Amino acid sequence: HENLPPNYFTIIYKPQSSRLNMRAFVVASLFVALLALPVVPALAQGCGLPASGTIVTASATYTLTADCTMTDTLAFGTQDLNASKITITINGGGHAIIGTIARCGEGSKAIIHVGVNVVFNLNNATIKNGGRRGSAAISLHDTKHSATFRNVTFLNTGCSALWFDNSSTATAVTHTLSSLLFEGNTGNLYSADHGHPAGIQTIGPVSLNINNIALRGIFSGNAAIGANDTYSPSLPATKGRITFSGCLTVDGVFPRVYYGDIVDNSRGPCSGAIGNGGSSAIKYPQAPVSACGLPLGGFIYGKHTFNLRGDCAMNSLLRIPYESDVTIKGNSHSLVGAVLLLAGPTRLRNMVMSGSTNYPILTYLDQKITISNVIFRGNARPLVFQDSIVTLADSLIENHQQSRSDLPSGIFVNLSARLTIRDSVFRGNSGGVGLLYAGAPYQYGENPATTLEGCITFESNSPRDIYDPNSLVTDSRTRPCPPNKVFLRQPSVPTTDSDGCNPHNCPPPQPQICERQGEIEALPLGDIACVFRYSKAGETVAHVYEIEPVTSRGFHKLTLRQSQAAALEGEQIVAVSADGRALAVVWPDDNITIKAGPNYQGKIAHITFAGGLGGGVIDFRTTYGPAPGLPYINLALPHRIQPGGAAQPVAESAAPRDCMVTTQYILNLRDAPGGDIKGIVPAFATLTVTARAEGWHEVDYHGERGWLSADYVRPTADCG
Repeated sequence: HENLPPNYFTIIYKPQSSRLNMRAFVVASLFVALLALPVVPALAQGCGLPASGTIVTASATYTLTADCTMTDTLAFGTQDLNASKITITINGGGHAIIGTIARCGEGSKAIIHVGVNVVFNLNNATIKNGGRRGSAAISLHDTKHSATFRNVTFLNTGCSALWFDNSSTATAVTHTLSSLLFEGNTGNLYSADHGHPAGIQTIGPVSLNINNIALRGIFSGNAAIGANDTYSPSLPATKGRITFSGCLTVDGVFPRVYYGDIVDNSRGPCSGAIGNGGSSAIKYPQAPVSACGLPLGGFIYGKHTFNLRGDCAMNSLLRIPYESDVTIKGNSHSLVGAVLLLAGPTRLRNMVMSGSTNYPILTYLDQKITISNVIFRGNARPLVFQDSIVTLADSLIENHQQSRSDLPSGIFVNLSARLTIRDSVFRGNSGGVGLLYAGAPYQYGENPATTLEGCITFESNSPRDIYDPNSLVTDSRTRPCPPNKVFLRQPSVPTTDSDGCNPHNCPPPQPQICERQGEIEALPLGDIACVFRYSKAGETVAHVYEIEPVTSRGFHKLTLRQSQAAALEGEQIVAVSADGRALAVVWPDDNITIKAGPNYQGKIAHITFAGGLGGGVIDFRTTYGPAPGLPYINLALPHRIQPGGAAQPVAESAAPRDCMVTTQYILNLRDAPGGDIKGIVPAFATLTVTARAEGWHEVDYHGERGWLSADYVRPTADCG
């Protein structure tokens, strides 16, 4: 399945019988490899660098004149602790050193090995391909001397790109790395704390000072960067430290950015060139929210709650990294064809996951995953839980059909995962080794553990319910679940006559959401929202519903009463929805405007009532931009807006030299502060600021100068 993470099958099918001490294996493998290398200078290959061989006793400077294709590992120095120091410098001149393509498997090789007596310097070069198990594309073992890497790109390497291992001698060394780009690198995951980080790995008392680094398109390993990985839970770690300064760009990194003894003093994402002439432009931005209320693939960064507004047809892998925190409330809708890769804390509630031809859920690392009131139906692969702490409650797995003889049909508990199953039903699942593979012994961490609690029903599963029942940690099943057990929670039916409105106590969201309901007037705001308006006890009340465009269901956002605005003077924000997607403003002439959106096209709808909430509609318009209430959701209401606003002429000033901002939403690019719209800037674009005005930043977006509202961007570098 080429759309799954490269390290997945290494994890699942790694032989469990091996009990080799990995550290001893690495040292022995390295020793044998070094003995096999010829201890003579290799012939030059026309690019300025030997194609393979060993340079033992002589200092040298190599200046590349072309790209170099390596035929085997090129070793510098020796592992003799008493050998004299030599200095090796490679000045790449912008060229590439290209190793074998094999990814951490049969036939894979390191490109450069640096021995104990070498002072190593690499500048202005790209390291492409290469890497081997127990080593990396470039490896430094038990070095006594500091190395420097400046303006280097590591591209498509395997089994770690850069490896520093001083575990044998426990010699403390500090290396310096400046302006590095890691892109498309792969690694291996053995457990949450052990494996091959895809980018940089340190073992033992190795410290790194890293100034300016970009990590991009890294989808495997146990991190992009890992410090103090001993490779064996039984061996104590002799710790070093990795310190970040300058800029740090994290662009599409899964399962996590870094772990170990880390000091992150970075100031924000990089701009301009990075590495060996690479670009800092973001290639894996925050995935946009679709019309159904959820991104259909890509990356989710940060903390989010998604409320589904319709069924979602997933079109690619959806990744939630370790640093994110996500809740998905299904509202009884379906995720069809989903593959969710979960490394960060995640909560899945009240939905159906069906029709996946791959693994509907794969979890990584040791965060908490909670799955409740979810139906898994008709998927071709099991749920896979790796390392994570998982609770599966009040859920149903039915009619999974497994075509592979070595996989379960329903659930695979792997690595050191801790799974608790409570009050759930499993029925009609067939194929493979059985429904539930509760976990086999594991050599790189705690054994996996599965617990059954409450009511559990196994019904009509073949060839068996539990593949390895003896591996259950606790089996405290009380009884089978009732045959009429309800798994999805339907929304409450709201009433029509309440003036104390909340999502479960408002005018009913009918399928034709914006139709009049008796004495309740319905005012459509295009296909974006509907305002229900009625009079009660002599006061006009309005409820704002957002419309889901696929199913036309309505979701309550805001309630407004005329009494909230009657005593206010000037231009003031009266009410804001909790998510900022609906806003009410009262004007100096007592007119009231309600704004709602954006919809999936970025449209904001505005409706204005003359003289108060009960007046006639005097204006309706559509604009584009972020949710109108976002700047006000944490402010005390009502909130006075200063006369004039940002649309008035304001003084411009030059921006500090390194000022950059990142858009948090799709934004309008205007020709002046508060001026006319000249274009659209996507969410999570990082741009250099060329000038500033009060409440506005001038930026250069692909050669187009324009202004962005400061309310909707986040400074990512020094902006004064």
